[in-house]
Amino acid sequence: MATNILILKVKQELRFPPKGAGCPMDKSLPDIFKYFDFRKYLEDYRRMRKEFDPGFTHTYICHRLGQKNSKSYFANVVTGIKTVTQEFINRFIELLELDSDEASYFRVLVNYNQTVNSREKEYYLEQIMRQTIANSRLITREEYSFYKEYHHGVIRAILDMCDFSGDYKQLAAMVTPPLTPAQARKSIELLKSLKLICKNEKGFYKPTDKTVKTEEYVHDELIKQFQLQCLDMAKSSLLSNTDQPRDFSTNILSVSGEALKKIQVKLQKFRDEIRAIVHNDPRPADRIYQLDIQLFPNSKASRPETALKIGVTDELAAP
Repeated sequence: MATNILILKVKQELRFPPKGAGCPMDKSLPDIFKYFDFRKYLEDYRRMRKEFDPGFTHTYICHRLGQKNSKSYFANVVTGIKTVTQEFINRFIELLELDSDEASYFRVLVNYNQTVNSREKEYYLEQIMRQTIANSRLITREEYSFYKEYHHGVIRAILDMCDFSGDYKQLAAMVTPPLTPAQARKSIELLKSLKLICKNEKGFYKPTDKTVKTEEYVHDELIKQFQLQCLDMAKSSLLSNTDQPRDFSTNILSVSGEALKKIQVKLQKFRDEIRAIVHNDPRPADRIYQLDIQLFPNSKASRPETALKIGVTDELAAP
């Protein structure tokens, strides 16, 4: 007997590492899972570790890496002049004192950044996405108040983009459609209580995690209501007059069960590519966009044995 299942998944993607992100009480070394460029990670690691370990100099690093006669090796790696071989990947892992998960991610990241083969690039990107999602912040059922109003996620993304100084009127006006200052204040208080934001060293609230997500299979009414709000936002955007870029498309398809499986795989790869664009964007974010993807049946399957579980995913990004 075919089972009719609606899978609800919600993720929010932010560019990372964001400007000045992280809580003052966090560990003073960078989180490798927030990087899509191993060279940027290496330079940030060196700079941050040197703040409490003055002896962690370029000379010391090169010595530990076995380059006793070259003080420029590390700098050349960071600037892209030198490539990192598999042997030196192992040496970096030992130097950086990475655990097994971090070491695995570092290996993939180095290979992803250095390969020029498009197929290898795609393969390593898939590995990166699997590991970053595995290390995402899971929103538990006790924290589902985050999804009670769609604008909590929008406010969180805006904080990644801008330095919020306490002007709730200005913050409220940045949301489309605009909120009231009271709504903006309530969002900030909620995000603080859930530890989804905290103040950085400059005193500005920033997201504490690059990705937040729900559990894989969610049958919670609040999540359904959240996604209905997102669909209402899409409808409002379609009906509004704006000069900002938008893209709406609809396709009604007659497909076999096997073709549907292939479409689902393609959609997952597309979502991975979008996440990569967001995380690899070297320019500061200057706008918030909502991306909704729906794939749902318009008829009953003529062969019930081919009926599939359909996933509904909402990616909120700050590109």
